Amino acid sequence: MFTTFGFGWLLFLGSASGSPSSPFYSDPLRPPHPETSSRSKIPFYQLSSHLQRLRESIEKEERELEALAPLQLGVQFDDFGYHSDFIPAVEEVPDEPLWTLDLTPGPFPTLALVLVPAFDQRLPNLRGYAFPKRFRIRSVDNEGDPGKILVDWTSRDFPDPGNRPVYFSFPQDEAPEDRLRLEVFAGHEQNGEEFFALGRIHPIRQGEQQKAGVEGVSSSFESPPFWSSEVLVSSRQSLGMPLSAEKSESKDLVLKLPAETLEGTLVFRIELDEPQILGWVNLYPGKNPEGINLPGYGFPKHLRLYRVEQDDKPNERARRFPLGEPVNWEQPSDQMIRIPGGGSPIKALEISCNDFPSYQGQAVFSLGEIEIVRSGQNYSRGRKITTRNFSLPDETDLDLLVDGKVGGHSILPLPEWFQQLAKGKAHEARLVTLNAELAVATARWKTLQERALLTFGFFLLLAAAAVVVIIRRSRTQARLSLRKQIHSDLHDDVGSSLGSISLIAEQLQQAKLDEEVREDLGDLALIAREAWASLRDIVWVIDEDSIRLPALIEQLSERAKRVLAGTTVSVETPEACPNSKVSLPFKRHFIMFFKEVLHNCARHAHATEVHLKFCIIDEALQVSVRDNGCGFDPELVSGGLGLENLRNRAQEMAGQLTLNSSLGEGTQVVLEVPLKALLNQSDHSYKTSN
Repeated sequence: MFTTFGFGWLLFLGSASGSPSSPFYSDPLRPPHPETSSRSKIPFYQLSSHLQRLRESIEKEERELEALAPLQLGVQFDDFGYHSDFIPAVEEVPDEPLWTLDLTPGPFPTLALVLVPAFDQRLPNLRGYAFPKRFRIRSVDNEGDPGKILVDWTSRDFPDPGNRPVYFSFPQDEAPEDRLRLEVFAGHEQNGEEFFALGRIHPIRQGEQQKAGVEGVSSSFESPPFWSSEVLVSSRQSLGMPLSAEKSESKDLVLKLPAETLEGTLVFRIELDEPQILGWVNLYPGKNPEGINLPGYGFPKHLRLYRVEQDDKPNERARRFPLGEPVNWEQPSDQMIRIPGGGSPIKALEISCNDFPSYQGQAVFSLGEIEIVRSGQNYSRGRKITTRNFSLPDETDLDLLVDGKVGGHSILPLPEWFQQLAKGKAHEARLVTLNAELAVATARWKTLQERALLTFGFFLLLAAAAVVVIIRRSRTQARLSLRKQIHSDLHDDVGSSLGSISLIAEQLQQAKLDEEVREDLGDLALIAREAWASLRDIVWVIDEDSIRLPALIEQLSERAKRVLAGTTVSVETPEACPNSKVSLPFKRHFIMFFKEVLHNCARHAHATEVHLKFCIIDEALQVSVRDNGCGFDPELVSGGLGLENLRNRAQEMAGQLTLNSSLGEGTQVVLEVPLKALLNQSDHSYKTSN
């Protein structure tokens, strides 16, 4: 968004071409029509090229600004300018001006008018001070009646020009010949008071800056030698010297004078080719050749100028007349000094100077240039210059005073210099806008890069995760394939072999063999059946991702039917069995416990019926194995590890073992385990009796 400052000057910049980006400069005679920006937010895919265009535009503006005359403000020790009186701040813009200021008319039409801001001398960095906000400039006839309005800024605040002059150029056919009046409707507000200030007003007539006079002001704040209405039209510049941006190796004239000449008078004489009418004499202070900024370096404190007229009578001395009053400045700073010639005839100019400044005990004279001008023409450039009263070294180059350069910079005509200084404001405002836009675009580009980096990192992480998932799935698939292969091999090969062994052993057991052999064949068949059941348990565990209680009960029931072949096995399971997860250590102990019970039943009980009962009672799993076999007396059992292992495994599962048996009445083994013990992780090892 444009500020008032930048917006107004950018409109000046493009008022003639209709585009704020145009390099054309137009005088701000009136506020341009407001323009609304149609630029929408740059799409992200065009942001990089937009940044490049912004940088190129900034470089272009900087180059064009550097090609213009540099703004070199010098410290002013007096002659600040004109300051109005203080009035209570006015809320609305009045219909009649708050202040008026009339300038005396000149002998020629005014082609342009330059308003130079006053500078705030209270700050180390000089800046414009209290430039009027709403004003107009109009002509006034000899009777005091207002004429045509030439400049009208009463409908909108004038953008702050900062330190730069404002150049109002009037069309040739409308150039006023009457006196001009500045009418101010709104000034600067501060602490409830309103006022305005100007540094200088320079009329441009006949192609050069001419002296103006103040015919009257409605009010003023007088504080000599700083603020005065007369300072407003002083011929002494406040913007430095009219120098171009180009620089050469040319130096200024610097003379180090002997000590005995400190009180002497040095006279320079410039001889013109033919008599001329004198407009102005411009004096330019020199620059310190050592590069140290010393304002007014070597400028004499006392100067007196004389114009020399050519006498029409031969053998008579040329007439010599003082030009204005003696010039006495303790410190001229780096400002050009203009001395009016009054339109008098001149054939030669003499400058008498003394009272030279001393630096480290050494008297120094320095001057950059001497100009004799009229109507924009320089009559002194390249003319012969001589001195008297001083004996100067042979290598002294007096032509440096008429070479058209100061400090290596070429001297510009004053109107062109003012125009270049004024044009610089448009480039400065454009740079402010472009740099602000560049900062916003750069921040957006940085944010976009960060987001792109985060997005890339996210997708990279996502891709890595996908690769890991794919690898894990591949490995899982490979494991599943391996499981299936192992299951198939065990079932088809080992299981088939164990089944064949069991079948053969049972068939041989029916043959007429010795009783001891038949018992061994029975044991062999039992071992084969138990091995086949254990093998199926292993395959089952391999196939399952996790073991659940219902599946475990079903697996144990099937094991009982396989191991107890030839015996009637009945199974009773709970109607609502919890789908509790069983830890691998608990499953191992539970199966081994069950295997031990079935082994004892198959080998020793000689039962024809076995009843299995699984039930859930008071948050506990109860397993009962009851047979109708021969039974035994638990008190008389000794040796072997079967019963002891059953007790140890029951204890490891946090369960309780109950054994009921008597001779001829069968046996019942009951195991009661809390459901919460299904996830126990203990994995002790115990031997088995089989």
